[in-house]
Amino acid sequence: MKKSHFILFFLLISANLFAQINMVSKKFFLDSLYCEATPENYSYTRVITNYSQKSVRYVVTDFYKNGRKKMTGATLDRDVLKKDGEFIYYYKNGAKEAVINYKEDHKEGKEINWYENQSKKFERQNIWNPKTKTVQTLILNFWNVNKEQTVVDGNGEYENTDSFITEKGTIKNGLKQGLWEGNDTARKITFTENYDKGILISGVSVDENNIKTPYTYLNKKQAVKNN
Repeated sequence: MKKSHFILFFLLISANLFAQINMVSKKFFLDSLYCEATPENYSYTRVITNYSQKSVRYVVTDFYKNGRKKMTGATLDRDVLKKDGEFIYYYKNGAKEAVINYKEDHKEGKEINWYENQSKKFERQNIWNPKTKTVQTLILNFWNVNKEQTVVDGNGEYENTDSFITEKGTIKNGLKQGLWEGNDTARKITFTENYDKGILISGVSVDENNIKTPYTYLNKKQAVKNN
């Protein structure tokens, strides 16, 4: 009899703890664009650990479908992701992809990125300007896929593919300088751009129909804003 009472007591305690954990954290289902999705059609899940508590910052962790971490850090808003502090990103196989620092949802400070085989890819320094609300990114060091360092202390040749965009050119004092070339597989375009101390002076994109579109920094800024 005592044994059955003990088992019942244990089950009640376990159920209570499980209910508390569920109440504290909240799970979201996200699609490939990080919009909220259904449990039947999702790409990632997001867990806000201390969701039910009033807090200045909330612990946020994204997971791949295989259950491994994709990203972890802190958000200033439990319902809208506003990154603050150090974020760690992971590849689908569990290997570390990047460590990026944020301040009030803007990149600020050092950023480190690795290839999937865990050899270092690049080191950047992000400088947030609250007056102009812009981030200046300095490329400090870069290693290609063959582990050759082609940018040293902010100077050298850079060639990288990030998501759909491949670009290559010269880095001087951490900033893009001179002629840069690249392509965007998502938009099916190639492009050439001219920079002076990191500032885009002019650019030309060519689409799959060989239609050329010239642009400047202001044109590009407006296009991003409209998107």
